[in-house]
Amino acid sequence: MTLTRPLAVLWEIPLGLLSYGFSRGVKATLTLISRYYNPTDTKVEADWQIVSADFLKSPLKLLWTMSRARWNLHALIAIAGPFTVQSTITLDVRSLWQSAPTWTAVVYTLKGYKTLTSISSLTVSPDQDTATITLPPGRYLVGLRHYDWRDPVQLPAILVDGTPALAAESRSAPPDFNQFYRGLAARRGLLFSALNFYVYPLLRWMQWLPRSFVKPTFLPVPNPETHFFYGALDRGEQLTIDLPANLLDTHRLYFSLYSRDCFPYDWYPITQDHHTTAPMTEQGVYILRVHPKTPEMLGTAAPLVKFLRSRP
Repeated sequence: MTLTRPLAVLWEIPLGLLSYGFSRGVKATLTLISRYYNPTDTKVEADWQIVSADFLKSPLKLLWTMSRARWNLHALIAIAGPFTVQSTITLDVRSLWQSAPTWTAVVYTLKGYKTLTSISSLTVSPDQDTATITLPPGRYLVGLRHYDWRDPVQLPAILVDGTPALAAESRSAPPDFNQFYRGLAARRGLLFSALNFYVYPLLRWMQWLPRSFVKPTFLPVPNPETHFFYGALDRGEQLTIDLPANLLDTHRLYFSLYSRDCFPYDWYPITQDHHTTAPMTEQGVYILRVHPKTPEMLGTAAPLVKFLRSRP
């Protein structure tokens, strides 16, 4: 093992480059397919979808998700749209406050699925009934992230340019709703291994790569309010996380582990200043999400969290 690990770069990097090219090809192909079935990009009616086992039952939806995002395993995620917008989208934020004490609504472009802007429980007053977002003309999706959600979740009514575009909905969402992610590992296969093979070497040797390349490649659609820390773990390695004093007083910390092919492996909140993970049973990657608790912490510099990889 001690000899093979340093030599892994000789095959990890070439295969990683092939995987990266393959993943870009898959994304482009899925985009072309969606345009083929919806050539004017305007025919699909807006609706609400919650990321769930039923939502991901379709192999195509699972492939789309695996090619475009890293699972946020701590939030209940709902997607609204698509919307054709000339100037504004308005959300009934009373429903969002009823659904969760911490929430974020992010506007994405339909083409390319790029983050454009967001509102959240840190930027909207609990006394406010609605929130209006000004946008350039285009086609958009709205992604909702609910943390510590209440059952049922109230999905908000949405107006586009002042006209009702999507009605409010109530959806059952028990506290263990996201446990469906644990069942996704049964759907692992060669396609997903090839699709995300590049992620492990990208993070294992990211110190040699520009951050401006690593972050958008690994996190295509990150929450704008969250600080992200990430890396790779070899089989048998464990990670020790040391937090600066009082960070848990000002931020919520969510830790996620993924298999090498980016399927959910484990996830939980970090509640102590010093934490060591269990040794990995396979190669994998991790994300630590550091989310501010109060508006005063928005825009502050990323905290100096220390990470140490080791073997027991």
